[in-house]
Amino acid sequence: MDLQSSHNIRTIEPSADYNQKILIIDDDVSLHELCFAALSRIGYQCVSAYNGEVGLAKILEEQPSLILLDNKMPGIDGEIVFERLITQSEYKDCKDTPVIMLTGMSGEENLKNELFSKGIAAYLNKPFGIKELINVIQNVLISHQIKIHTLVLQEEISRSKHYLELIIDHTPHGIMVIDLSGNILRLNSFFANILGLNQTSNIVGQSIFSVLENRRPELSDLFQNVINTKNASSIPVIEVNSATGEVIKLNIKCIPMREDSGEITGILSIWEDVTQTEKREYELSILRQISEAMQSVLDLDILLHLILTSITAGCALGFSRSIIFLINEKTNVLEGRMGVGPNSENEAHQIWDELAKDHENLREFLTKFGLTSPSLDDPFNNEVLGLKISLVNENDVLVYCVHNKKSVWIKNQDQILVEGLFVDESFLRFFKPLEFVTVPLIANNKVLGVVIADNKYSGVKLRKDRIDLLELLASQAGLAIESAESYHRLEEKVQELAETLKQLQETQDKLVRSEKLATIGNMATHIAHEIRNPLTAIGGFANAIMKTPTDVENVEVGSKIIKKEVQRLENILGNVLDFTKISKPKKRKSNLNSVIEEILILQSTIIDENIDLTADLSPLISEFYFDEEQIKQALMNIITNSISSIKSTGAVQIKTLQMDSEIILEVSDTGIGMADETLENIFNPFYTTRRDGTGLGLAVTERIVEEHDGRIEVNSKLGEGTVFKIILPVIQEEMLMDQSY
Repeated sequence: MDLQSSHNIRTIEPSADYNQKILIIDDDVSLHELCFAALSRIGYQCVSAYNGEVGLAKILEEQPSLILLDNKMPGIDGEIVFERLITQSEYKDCKDTPVIMLTGMSGEENLKNELFSKGIAAYLNKPFGIKELINVIQNVLISHQIKIHTLVLQEEISRSKHYLELIIDHTPHGIMVIDLSGNILRLNSFFANILGLNQTSNIVGQSIFSVLENRRPELSDLFQNVINTKNASSIPVIEVNSATGEVIKLNIKCIPMREDSGEITGILSIWEDVTQTEKREYELSILRQISEAMQSVLDLDILLHLILTSITAGCALGFSRSIIFLINEKTNVLEGRMGVGPNSENEAHQIWDELAKDHENLREFLTKFGLTSPSLDDPFNNEVLGLKISLVNENDVLVYCVHNKKSVWIKNQDQILVEGLFVDESFLRFFKPLEFVTVPLIANNKVLGVVIADNKYSGVKLRKDRIDLLELLASQAGLAIESAESYHRLEEKVQELAETLKQLQETQDKLVRSEKLATIGNMATHIAHEIRNPLTAIGGFANAIMKTPTDVENVEVGSKIIKKEVQRLENILGNVLDFTKISKPKKRKSNLNSVIEEILILQSTIIDENIDLTADLSPLISEFYFDEEQIKQALMNIITNSISSIKSTGAVQIKTLQMDSEIILEVSDTGIGMADETLENIFNPFYTTRRDGTGLGLAVTERIVEEHDGRIEVNSKLGEGTVFKIILPVIQEEMLMDQSY
């Protein structure tokens, strides 16, 4: 071995701190010492084994990053150690550890080639220099890392490829790639199934045009067009026969595949099965049109006929016949409410022949045939109207449907027997041979009835997809029937209320007439009472004058009394006229304080000295629209009432203030006050507690205030006094309505 000088060793600088473990398996002690000194210096960890057996044990124990293995050693040599490392299962976690074989023999080319073929990373002949050893170790470790990274990448690529293959094969679309000559390069299982192939490999390499030779020509034309023009093309919806003979609808797209350079290398074709999508869109369109038609109908009979027409229309659900039973809660039975369909085979073919001549869409069909009531002489409907099934019979097919809130599809007599159900005899004659479906009509989780449909006379078996559609329609129909019944109940209630209102109005008119008559009677009685006294006095003094016409003194006294009583009669008649002929207010923009000041001046000349009349008028009162004369009259009536309540001395105060859009006029006195009974009646005509009163003053006042859209309030306590409040709205010019006088 050529031991390098210390100078040479010191000049070696590692490119990085590897901190990796190197196992040295060699019987030469000096080699171990040299490797430890040189390799440890540049960051490697070294582990020693001096024979093959110990070396194999160290491999398991230390899990080294690299092995320096001497080919010739006592016991088992390096070739056997390497053979065990790569073949025995106990070393499976270490079999890829890079091994550098060390040998002191030359001319072993065959052995070298054999070992290289088995996976030896490098071969070093002794003697070798330390620098050479380090370079080989570094190169081997780097190569090993690259190899590991490459293997990881290959594994990831393999997994990704496998995953993509799974995605392509399991996607619910047909995917195929062809070259520019039309040869098939790749296709998934979905595509193969459409074409009726068992294995995708059977078709790879074939021409797409030969595969599509016996199929619709539009398919070949599509591929040829894309190959010729190099532009994408598609067929939105096309019907083709699948391998099973079933007609399916496909959405086909062909897209050129371009490299980054822009070169087109092939054509990608995607076939999407839209059979169910088209079918679902068609069904939803039917349901939407039927639902829209039902929403516009509130008459129950027309609605039921519309529902049954939708179920039997060829352009809708296409059943031959349909019946609706509704629950009568009072009698606890299912009652046949309506049926639509032919009553015999001849009639069925006649109806279908007539309908075949019409080519209306569904909306036009429902408008023409659905929005009517059944003919009164329709034999099928008339038979249905006579059907009644007790809800007590829980094993009856229709009752079972009601109680369990689920559809029942009866296919034959045996099914009924197996499920322990039966069909009512009166109902059974409609369904021979026995196949029909019954679906509950539900609204707000309440069963309203059932709808039954069959295909009698058409010879076509019931289909699950049509039954599913019927169930969807029934859910909408249940809500529509509930709305129609609610509307019907509402109409009945409105009619009852209208009758009640009419009776109330008649009663009110009678009461008003009675009240008017009572008021007139009270007024006549009061006026007669008030007039009788003056008339008695007038008559008595007139007789006295007539007896002694020459007695001047007697005539003069009698004349004065007669004049006074006549004036009293005029006052009574004036008050009555004031009450009965209050005109509409003639509103003008005025200042309420000014009106009150005029009243104060007038009252100051006639009021007793023992009564103190004062005013507290707010200067902030707005001018507003009111009838000065009427408000003055109302205020004078209240002041007169207040003054008359003061027996000896006291005070009356008038006060005004404004709060937002209202003006408050307050009259308070320190009079005797009023009892509760008096307060309840003070605004009633002819009610008075004054000997000389007519009982009309406050009634007139209330009417004046009401004509001004105001209100009047009274608070009074016996022995303390009374407070009247008149609250008037501040009416501005733009708020005034045209006045009628």
